[in-house]
This record gives sequence, C-alpha cells and structure tokens, in this order.
Amino acid sequence: MLIKLVNWLRGYLIVQIRGISPERFINLCSYKKIFIWDISNKADIYQFKITVKNFKNLKPIIKKTGIVPRINQKRGFPFFLYRNRKRKGFFIGGFICILLVYIMSFFIWNISILGGSKYTPEAMVKFLNDNKVYTGILKKKVDCQEIEETIRLAYKDIGWVSAEIKGTRLIIKITETNMPAPAEIAIAPSHMIATKDAIVQKIITRTGTPMVKPGDVIKKGDILVSGIITIKGDFEDILDLKPVIASADILCKSYYDYHEEFSMDYIKKIFTDEKKKGYYFTLLGKKIFLYNPSNSYNRYDIIVEENTLHITDTFYLPLRYGTVTAREYVQKESTYSQDEAIAIAKARLKRYLDRLIENNVLIIENNVTISIENNTCIAKGRIIVEEPAWEYKIVDESEWRIEQPDEHNGDNN
Repeated sequence: MLIKLVNWLRGYLIVQIRGISPERFINLCSYKKIFIWDISNKADIYQFKITVKNFKNLKPIIKKTGIVPRINQKRGFPFFLYRNRKRKGFFIGGFICILLVYIMSFFIWNISILGGSKYTPEAMVKFLNDNKVYTGILKKKVDCQEIEETIRLAYKDIGWVSAEIKGTRLIIKITETNMPAPAEIAIAPSHMIATKDAIVQKIITRTGTPMVKPGDVIKKGDILVSGIITIKGDFEDILDLKPVIASADILCKSYYDYHEEFSMDYIKKIFTDEKKKGYYFTLLGKKIFLYNPSNSYNRYDIIVEENTLHITDTFYLPLRYGTVTAREYVQKESTYSQDEAIAIAKARLKRYLDRLIENNVLIIENNVTISIENNTCIAKGRIIVEEPAWEYKIVDESEWRIEQPDEHNGDNN
C-alpha cells in the first residue's frame, strides 16, 4: 500500500510493447536495473508500469531491440495536477479542507463513556464539563491521569476508570462497584468497618489487626480490620501503637429485601400513522435546523436520531447531524394479562439482580415470589448474597497516641 502511494505521488506510465522478442526488451530492463512492475501479456502485446524517470532511460534499449514502447496511460499526482491546472478554485478548496482537518486534529471533538449502568453517559459528560473537560478542548490540555483521579474521588462506587485519547476522541471507560475505594487511594490511616449487618464468610488480612473471624455476626459500623497495629515487647507489654491503612479481602453473607409492585391497569400508547420529521445539524455546539415543521398533535413522542461525522473510528469532526420526528399517539386504557404482568415483574427483577452482579455481589439464594393481588402485581422476597460490605473510617489520633511519662518530673526525695 505504501509503495503504491509513493508511485502515485511520483507519477507513472502504463506502457505497451510489441514486436520481435519483447522478452529481450524486458530482460534488458532488468539488466540495466530499470524497475518495471505489473508486467502482463495478452497475445503478442506486453504491458507494464514504469516511472517517468525510468521511461526516459529506455533509449539505449529501444535502439538495441528496435521496439518502441507506446504510452497507454499516464497516472499519478503530477498528471492529475496537469490535467486540472485551470481549476484553481478546486485546489484552493482542497488545500483549505486539508488545513482545517489538520487544525481540528489538535482538539477533542467526541467524548465517549463506556461501561457502567448507574451513571448515564450524559451525567458523566456533564461532570467532565463542570471540571473543564469538554468537547472542543485542546488535546494538550487534557490530562488523562488527572481525569481518572477526579472521577475516582467524586464517585466512590466507581471502582475502576480509564481515560485515553484516540485521534480526536476522549474515551472514558468505567466499572461500577459497591466496594469502597482501594487502600492505595486512602491518604490517612483507616479502619475497615462494616457497612451493614452481616455474617463474616472470609477474611484475609494484609495490613492491620483483624477484629473478626469467619462465622462472626457483625453489625453496621463494627470494625472488621483495625487500622492500629500493636507493637509489644518481650514480655507482651505494649510498647507502641502504630496507625496504618487497613487492607484485607473480606466477604460477608448478607441480604437485600426486594419489593416492587405495579397496577394491572395502565394507559397504552397507540401510535397513529401521523408523523412529522425535521432535519438539523450541529456545528461547534450550535444547533441549526434545516427543516423544522410545526405540529398540532395533542399527544406525541419526540424521537431524535443523531450521528457524528467522522473520518475514521478515532477521528471525529465537530459536526453532528440528525432528525427529529414527532409521532402522534392516542391513549387507551388497558389491563395486563396475568402472563404479561408476571413477565414484566420477572424482567424488572432480572435487571435488579444484574445490577447486583455487576457490583461484585454473589447471589446465593433468590427467594422473591411474584403474585397478583387486588389488581396489583407484587414481587417481594429476600435475596441472600455474599459481598464485601465494608468501607473505610479514618483512625482518630486519640485511638493510637500513647502519653509518654515525663522522666524529668517527679519527686526525687
């Protein structure tokens, strides 16, 4: 591909030869180190490609073989310029276009949020805008490491975040979790305390003093791993207390009480065939409607379809275009069938369970039942789970500071 591009930029000729022993002509080109390529023959005619410079070097071979090559086509950038030498406006416009694309490559024109379900892409983009990271910012002003740290500090339930620049895109990848911030983020000595009532299933302590063991029943706020290490002497006497950032793998057995209900009666939307569509484009954040029809519908939904113009998957431009469709609908009172209601309740429960699983919660038992009572579909029950269920609590200085006796005071009599 690169060689083809170089040859196109330099320009080349497609040449045909015929006569007595054209093979000798080609062999002499090879002997004289005159490069030709894409050699083909049909009947007694040979065809090949050659650069303009090498074509001029064929004179000795022409004299020796008596074969005169005929130029069939001229291809490449130099010939393109020559053929269009009178179209100055075209080239000026092309140059300006290339210049604009080059200038736009220095900016961020698309911010993509990947992963996560609790926080919508719109909410995350607004958060970035509030922190002076926005569409149209110079790439050199974007500090990906600072963005990662800012998001981690602002959203405690986002356990992992990655920011990277690809082309004119800023790509933010996040993973939500109900686990607390990892120890390396803590900036002061801390205990690990329980966030809810539970039973300890597993605890592996790396730093700190474990205060519980597997099988212990814990209450919300109990210290699971103390951020204070006791330093003892040879006779088990306490010499000092050292504050640290507690670190451990903890798994607790707990539960979630699930309850959701909805009426069997609902208002159903029935869309008519009536709709009106408008067109717009957005340039540098300003929306301009090309056609925006008014409508007199009493009830209607607005459907927006938008696309961002981009040259490649990573080179986005500051131009978006889309359609706005107003679709009319009428309302009709309806009632879910028993099967429909149960299916809806199961789908909602599945979404709830999926969110728990995404947040590193292991589901042990699902005791949720679905019933229909008094024209209401009710889903309720207890979900038994295993989860970390801990968070940090800063160690107070009074917990570890030991008052040392003043050896210079006292009665020496």
